Amino acid sequence: MYRISHFAKMVGLPQSKIRFYEKNGLLDVHRDENGYRYFTPGDAFRINAFRVLTQYGFTVEQAVGLIDQRQSSESFIQSLEKQRNHLHHQIQLMNKRYETTDRVIKLLQAGMENPMVLEEVEDHLYVLASVGLDFSISDETEKALQQLAELLPITAYARIIHRDDLLSSHPAINPSYSLALPVSKAGMLGEHTRAHVRRLTMGTCVRYYREKTRQESAQKESFRDLFNFLEKHQLKVVSDVLLLPSFLNLDGKGRDIEIVYVPVAPVQLVASKR
Repeated sequence: MYRISHFAKMVGLPQSKIRFYEKNGLLDVHRDENGYRYFTPGDAFRINAFRVLTQYGFTVEQAVGLIDQRQSSESFIQSLEKQRNHLHHQIQLMNKRYETTDRVIKLLQAGMENPMVLEEVEDHLYVLASVGLDFSISDETEKALQQLAELLPITAYARIIHRDDLLSSHPAINPSYSLALPVSKAGMLGEHTRAHVRRLTMGTCVRYYREKTRQESAQKESFRDLFNFLEKHQLKVVSDVLLLPSFLNLDGKGRDIEIVYVPVAPVQLVASKR
């Protein structure tokens, strides 16, 4: 029998980790007649078996479950194959997280130098969490939103500004809240989620970088620079607008960094299609 201080040294773990493993079911608590916990060589073997499993990336709960189950070679291979698929998915997400971070850094740096530029943007798919500030639609889209949230940062939180709303005479806009992703990533969506996605046509867009408070962002006047840019370059808004917040509550003063993608076309081209 070994007291926790000696046992921790035997297995190369701090005592706090031993207690954590006890709490999560890996180790049974043995106590002597004086109430002190003690451990056996069998507990050390169990920890070693646990460590072998965690090196494959299994969680504590998964590893404990595998140790407690009878495992044949075939069933263990199946467990490893399932874990390999999970790790591949995590690698994809991590790579995408890196790409997204790198892209946003470049976007923000470019936006600070030149707030408005024209660029080609691929179409996006999105699932609504609200229509304006009415979130009742999320009762229908709950599961789809959950899947998209699990795919962050391949997906992104977004606000959809309807074209007619942006161009109306009303002093404020009423954006809808959503989760969105590029259409090229649609293959990652489950069948249920596909039933709830809507498509946002992009193409040639004005990429508009801005820093606004949430109140300012909702005011039509905050888009004055955009309207001036459109007028100067003889451009017209042709479909709904995608607003991607990149940082919320900047410097503690309530300002958000927003990247706004506004689908546009030359005024003459739009007029000729009518």
